[in-house]
This record gives sequence, C-alpha cells and structure tokens, in this order.
Amino acid sequence: MIRVDRIARVQEYIVEKSLDGALITSRENLFYFTSSSPVLGGYLVVTPDDATLMVPQLEYEDAKNSSRVPVQKFSTREELYRVLGEMKLRTLGIEGRTSYSTLLSLREKLGVGDFKVIDDVIKELRIVKSPEEVRRIEDACRIADDAMEVALEGVGDGVRERDVAAKMEYRMRIEGADKPAFDTIIASGPRSALPHGVATDRAMKRGDFVVIDEGALYRHYNSDMTRTVVIGSPTEKQADVYAAVLEAQKKCVEAVRPGVKTKELDLLARSVLREYGYEENFIHSLGHGVGLEIHEWPGVSRFDETVLRPGMVITIEPGVYIPGFGGVRIEDTVVVTEDGARRLTKTERDLI
Repeated sequence: MIRVDRIARVQEYIVEKSLDGALITSRENLFYFTSSSPVLGGYLVVTPDDATLMVPQLEYEDAKNSSRVPVQKFSTREELYRVLGEMKLRTLGIEGRTSYSTLLSLREKLGVGDFKVIDDVIKELRIVKSPEEVRRIEDACRIADDAMEVALEGVGDGVRERDVAAKMEYRMRIEGADKPAFDTIIASGPRSALPHGVATDRAMKRGDFVVIDEGALYRHYNSDMTRTVVIGSPTEKQADVYAAVLEAQKKCVEAVRPGVKTKELDLLARSVLREYGYEENFIHSLGHGVGLEIHEWPGVSRFDETVLRPGMVITIEPGVYIPGFGGVRIEDTVVVTEDGARRLTKTERDLI
C-alpha cells in the first residue's frame, strides 16, 4: 500500500463521517501518510478531495523533496491559521493525541465547531505492516541483534550497567541506527525485578541476574528485544525462574498465527507461569505492536480482542519479577505470516 492509498482511505472516512477535513500532526503519522517527518513538525490537512502538508519555512526544502503530497510553507503562526481558515474546516477529524491547547486554538482561530477523533481509521491502516515496513523493522531488529551481541560479551563482575548500555548504543549507531528506540535497560541484581530499570552506575556482581532490554530506531521504524543472563553459574531458583519464562516465551511465539486473538497469547503465557508458581510475578501484558512507534497497535494483553492477521508485528515478552531477588524477561519482535510467525530478533534465547 502506498501513501496515496492511505490518504484515500482517510478521505473515504471523512466522507463517511460527514467531516470537512482531518488534521494530522504527529511525526509518526506525518511520515506514514506523506514520507516526510519535519523536525519542527507539520500539519497534514486532508479534505474529501485534496491533501496538503503545511510546514514551517525552515522545513520546506526538505519536506518538498521527501513528501508524496503537495507541500505548502508558512512563515508565521498567523499565516498558518489564515490558510487553514480559508479551507472552512467547521467539522474536523483529529488524532486522539492532539493537545487541548491545539484544540482551543483551532476552535478560536478557525471556528471549528465539532471534532471527531479519527484514530480508528489510522489504527486500521497502521496495524498491518506493508512488506516495505516489515523490511525496515527487520533491519532494525538486525541492528538490535548486533547490539545484544555487544551486551552479552560485555556484562561481567564489576562492570557498570551504564558502560554496557553505552557500548550497545554506539554499536547501533555504527550499524546505521538513527538512535536507540528507547532508553536502554540494563538492570542487574535486585534491580532486574524492575521492568523498566534503565541503566545506572551500578556495578554488576557475580550471581546477578542481568536483564537487557533494547531496540534500535532505523529509518523511522523500531525494534524491541530482551534477554536475561546470570553472571556466573545460576542458582537452582534462578534456573527455575528462567526455565519458566523461556517456556512461556517459546510456546507463545509458536502459537502466533492468523486468526488467534492476542488475549489468547497472553493467557497462554500466564498458564505456563502458573504451572511453575510464578503467575503472580508476571505484572505486565505479554507484548505490544511495534512499528513507527515502539508501543503501538495491537495490544497483546488478556483484555485485548484483536485477531492476528498477516503483516502484524508484535512483541512476545513474558517476565517474572520477584522483589529483592531479581527478575527475568525474554522478548522477541515477531511478524505474523500467512501460516504462523517469524522471529525478527534472532539472538539465542537459551542463555543460562
């Protein structure tokens, strides 16, 4: 699907809902619909029969060369609102993330009388990735695998979490990443029980669990993966926790296929962890969609009714977190195929 087709679907939605137009401003959606992602932001105005990307003058040359829709520049905010006002947008579709201050400005300066959140149609489009998008995500996953190799070689007794994260992020950049997809998590010892334990100055110690959660942003698309290791030989308890999470993760990846509801995957993970006695220590959902954003549609939780379709890209990341003891999480980014799933992150999972 090319971006013009994507805009055509938004135009159909505008007509269906009797709107005068739609305004899209988030960088991810601007890129999705136009191939342009202005640093200072932009305004994609879609009407039933037209689409225009409006950008600050500073962004015009770059946007003109990258956008697949016509680009118009503005020098001042007053000029922007003057042009928008000429479009007579009295009923307007907006993204759910649009700020309250923006809504007030649109109402006061343009006379917009009614707003309609258009996230449903954007979700409908973005939830299934095109082959081109899958290739981008796969490239981002390859970079994440390279960074994980650096991490697995770098963890050790006396090594600071922050130093390992820095080496990983350097490797990502060298391999072509725009930047890390999120703040790299290196959580060792008791900190491994923190699901979002970003790297600190803590020095790892022998006997520590070390949770490594990282991803790369490559040409606008994200990857996400987690591995857990033990420095030295694992205790019986550590081996048991790891075995529980690994079994849950592998079974869920194997269960991914078209027609399966995402909630079924989450419930499968919980059933495996229940058999080991750790279900109560699984304190988050099984996963999430990945693409232009690190967390996007679909959700992969026990409450989500999304039915998997080919082209959807999700994470499978069960975890067990025991305060004062430590934690384990194992995560892969996977794409749903016609008859199952394919792991896009390929680093070895049997690490202890």
